[in-house]
Amino acid sequence: MLDELEPNVVLVYGSMPSKIFDDFKTKTSFIQYSDWTTRIKQHKHTLYS
Repeated sequence: MLDELEPNVVLVYGSMPSKIFDDFKTKTSFIQYSDWTTRIKQHKHTLYS
């Protein structure tokens, strides 16, 4: 899909496995947003540290 559409920027919700995204990092920019579960876990970690 990235080859077909050729976007300048792609928004990614969740993880960005290198085996999927590395081939495209030279062709487009990615903006990653943490998924809800990861944000909650990080928040709980900072509360109890």
